[in-house]
Amino acid sequence: MEALVGLSATEALMIIARAGLYLAALVTAGSLLVAWLLPRLPGSESRLLKVLVPSAAGVTVVFALAGVALQAVFLGGDDWGAALDPSLLTLALSGTTGESMLVLVIGLVLALGIGFSGAIGAILAALSAVAIAASFALTGHPRGADGWLLVGLVSLHWLLLAFWVGIFIPLYRASGYDTGHAARLARDFGRRALVAVPVLAVAGAMTLHQLTGGLPAVMDIAYGQLFAVKLALFAGALLLAARNRLSLTPALERGDAMAGGRMRRSLGWEGLLIIGVLLVTATITTLTAPPM
Repeated sequence: MEALVGLSATEALMIIARAGLYLAALVTAGSLLVAWLLPRLPGSESRLLKVLVPSAAGVTVVFALAGVALQAVFLGGDDWGAALDPSLLTLALSGTTGESMLVLVIGLVLALGIGFSGAIGAILAALSAVAIAASFALTGHPRGADGWLLVGLVSLHWLLLAFWVGIFIPLYRASGYDTGHAARLARDFGRRALVAVPVLAVAGAMTLHQLTGGLPAVMDIAYGQLFAVKLALFAGALLLAARNRLSLTPALERGDAMAGGRMRRSLGWEGLLIIGVLLVTATITTLTAPPM
């Protein structure tokens, strides 16, 4: 993959910062969605999310600021002093990047409303998750295309991915101390995932088609090759998610003594694959562009 040949230290750090931003933002939005959409969440996990959401939001801000500083360094010809240059920082935040950051910050501020209960808490959670997801669609390749269809598709894709990511920590923890709680949580999530995961996949496929006309058409360039790697990692995560629902969740419900450990291992591998997807996505958005 020629895009990775001659990768500079600044570009490598930009990829890491962007992947970290993606992960922290997904944990923030996903935790909000899980707290809102899964009312039978165990009490200990509900309390955890009230701490996790503001913590993840803070980490998101750190990665976002790091990304802006690294972009300024890149624009300054890999001069690290450029990270503090007001003119280059302003340039890094110009255009759609600044709009995206503003929407992201609004979403993160709204996320602090996780402490509210009832209708107010639900509204704040929904608005926050939507804003965070939309922020990633307001810059880069989607905004480079004509019209708002791609913006909507990418926003939906990120929103559903966030819900998926949001279940990892609560289900991983519950599987370690109470298989009954874990079974209910896995079953509740699985019912919603029956709709969410297929829509996630369809939104991703439609986005790819809108950007490229189809993967086979771009397999001879870095964008298509990296996207193929991303799809392979995503398919692996989907297979593990299917195993969790069809095999491990019933085992948890039967009270199988080994089911909790198997679920935790499966979630661990699933999480690693999702991190791989985010790293490849960050590489794509940092180094390549679709042939639009």
